Amino acid sequence: MAMLISGDSDLVPPIRQIHELFPLKRVFVAFPPKRHNQSVALVAKGSMTIGRKKLVESQFSESVKKRDGFLLQKPTDWQ
Repeated sequence: MAMLISGDSDLVPPIRQIHELFPLKRVFVAFPPKRHNQSVALVAKGSMTIGRKKLVESQFSESVKKRDGFLLQKPTDWQ
């Protein structure tokens, strides 16, 4: 099984292609909050919507320091 976290309809053709090339592979879609897309849900082998609370709880902190000391910053529009 592969899990895709997206609601973008331009992923419909790749999902179809995966199912054609790999009949035993299941593509399951998890939609971000307010991003449910019926065309994607119809080609997926299953789908769900991630709740806003769960998404917020799953975020990295606003900054993450790498081993070399480099600081990765979360974009302000993601906060």
